[in-house]
Amino acid sequence: MTGHPETEDHTTEPSTIERGERFLAETPRSQRGPAIPALRAMGLSPAEACEAVRRHNMAMARAG
Repeated sequence: MTGHPETEDHTTEPSTIERGERFLAETPRSQRGPAIPALRAMGLSPAEACEAVRRHNMAMARAG
């Protein structure tokens, strides 16, 4: 175990997570509403949605 869920859970597809991350970055919060339900509506699994939010938050923290 490496402690990195994205490498241990082989059911998630990076392209799906990247699509969710891009959606969060490009869509204003006022238009999309809460992140997890919006990502789930796009077809992301709960794990993929959480990973997309985590990556988006890390990118925002680095930019800040």
